[in-house]
Amino acid sequence: MAVHFIHDLKQESLIRPYAPVGAVCGAALREAHEIVAPETEADVCPECLSWAKRNTYQDRRCAVEMSAAGARPAGGGGPETVP
Repeated sequence: MAVHFIHDLKQESLIRPYAPVGAVCGAALREAHEIVAPETEADVCPECLSWAKRNTYQDRRCAVEMSAAGARPAGGGGPETVP
């Protein structure tokens, strides 16, 4: 799961529970979860890392895609009930 950077404009948090957000690399995260910082640079999306190095004075927040943890299978994905 790659960590993405979200451009922080300091007006309001763009990362909200269950809301889509766009990363600086152009990726659209359907459900973003904010994290403090990635453990290593290897955990960061390469395009986001490149943006961060070019824009060292821009504020950013770190986020991961929550829905990437596991896609729901077709048909509801819930447990089957046996009569």
